[in-house]
This record gives sequence, C-alpha cells and structure tokens, in this order.
Amino acid sequence: MDIKTLGKLTKWMETTDLEEITWKGNGEKISLKISNYPQQGQMLPGSSLVAVNSPSIGVFRFAPAGKSNLVKEGSPVKKGQELGVVEVGKEYKPVLSPENGSVKIMSVEDGKTVEYGQPLFFIEPR
Repeated sequence: MDIKTLGKLTKWMETTDLEEITWKGNGEKISLKISNYPQQGQMLPGSSLVAVNSPSIGVFRFAPAGKSNLVKEGSPVKKGQELGVVEVGKEYKPVLSPENGSVKIMSVEDGKTVEYGQPLFFIEPR
C-alpha cells in the first residue's frame, strides 16, 4: 500500500467512530486500530496533567526539516503553541498544546513512529 492511500485511509478513519478497520485491495491487506488513549486535552484520572496526543499515524519530529523547536521537559508553553509535528508522507501535521502551562512529561523521541491518539506530551496547566 502506498503512503498516499494509507494517509487517505487514516484521515477518513479519524472522521468516523470506528475503532478498527481492515482494508483489502490489489492482493494487499492492512488493519488499523485506534487505541483507547486519553482524549486530546483531557486530564488523566487522579492527575492534573493534560495529555497532548498525536493527530495522526506517522513519524514524530520536534520540527520540520530546516526548522528548530526547543521544547523540553519543564518548558513553558501557551495554548496553541506547536510542540512538534507528525510527518505523514510529505505532509506535516502540527502537535499543539491544548493548555497554557509547562511540559511535565515528554513520552516521544524525535524520529519515532507514532499512532493516532498516542500521548506525546503531558502538560501541567497553569
């Protein structure tokens, strides 16, 4: 399956309430499943931390090629601030802070593959 078809399939799946899908075509088969990760901006039970989730399946980058982003644990962030991007083919989907606060936990490394909805950062709101 080419990356364009995979991108279209994941974009479509994000608009539905499906938790799992299997696609077959041209002798190929792929199954996608959405995990039960916390919702974007939702506080974790028993915690004041807010999850910042991956907007898509892809490769996480702190910044697109040629740009820099110096977010690290303890960094202050503002609502809507770009914390990184998820690279899907030639497209970059921004990972934005849902709250003002500071980065308490970074649970992803640059260049690692991420799943849709996977927590990438945890913000302590101000």
